[in-house]
Amino acid sequence: MPASITKLESGYEALSNGVAILDRSYMGRIQTSGADALDLINRFSTNETIGLSDGDVVVTALTSDIGRVLELITVVRRSATECVILTGVQAESTITEWLDRYNFGEDCEFSVYTECSAQISISGPNVAQLGLDLPEDEKMIPVVIGGVSVDLAHVPGPSLSSYEVLIPERVNFINVWEALLMAGAVPADEQAFDTLRIERGLPTRSHEITKDNNPLEAGLESFVSFTKGCYMGQEVIARLDTYDKIQRRIVGLVSTDGSRLSKDSKLRHTDRDIGRITSAVKSPSFGQDIALAYVRKGFATPGTLLTSDNGLVQVVALPFLDL
Repeated sequence: MPASITKLESGYEALSNGVAILDRSYMGRIQTSGADALDLINRFSTNETIGLSDGDVVVTALTSDIGRVLELITVVRRSATECVILTGVQAESTITEWLDRYNFGEDCEFSVYTECSAQISISGPNVAQLGLDLPEDEKMIPVVIGGVSVDLAHVPGPSLSSYEVLIPERVNFINVWEALLMAGAVPADEQAFDTLRIERGLPTRSHEITKDNNPLEAGLESFVSFTKGCYMGQEVIARLDTYDKIQRRIVGLVSTDGSRLSKDSKLRHTDRDIGRITSAVKSPSFGQDIALAYVRKGFATPGTLLTSDNGLVQVVALPFLDL
């Protein structure tokens, strides 16, 4: 992951009230070819990936046979025989191996192209002020930035929504980056991004979205279709939804005495372990540490007091609006 390239304050302000850019070249990118690629992905995908039109963007989770999240991916359809898959850090090889394992002669190939390409995230309420041609929500269009032909894709979440600039050749990264700076974007880093998404109660990979969780626990309901055809793990996820069997919820936490909060701190009620903190940050907006945590459903009501490794904490409603 790249080192911080700007102070938290300027990046946080741009993400909150302006327009920020982040170097996301370290994220995974896969190219697919062949008429059957999206059909193969659909067998493991919580969201529909067949029947898409050129330029459609779909966020979905790939799930295991027990309904756990293998990886959160973004699928960008370029044509009937070509698409791009955006993954988390160092997840691209795992995803291609997983899909190839179930490729029984279909017309599809998957190739990782992370190292030779680049990616920039544009986020913030004033993206339109950059003067770019912007795609509609959950769409991708080709554009030219800094003299470089790129794809610009709108990704709705589940973390902060963004426009992802997909640069085919990494050597052209600096031209695109400098053009966005000249247009008025402010560099931000992952710390600023993480701070704002925690304040807004949004999950992210490796924190709330992991192989230990099912999509409904992880707050991915918007990326689960309950009407699509069969996929691996579907029966488990459908039962969880139909019979309200979700065991854990993501909640917000604050310390009752202003103490620091830390990721992976265990949470207890009396002598019972009931959850753990998944993300924690010092919030510039609220002037105190705030955290996201998984807790058992019976302890997710705002106002509930829990004991953590950092002291007494209180469950609060998400997003953190009224502290």
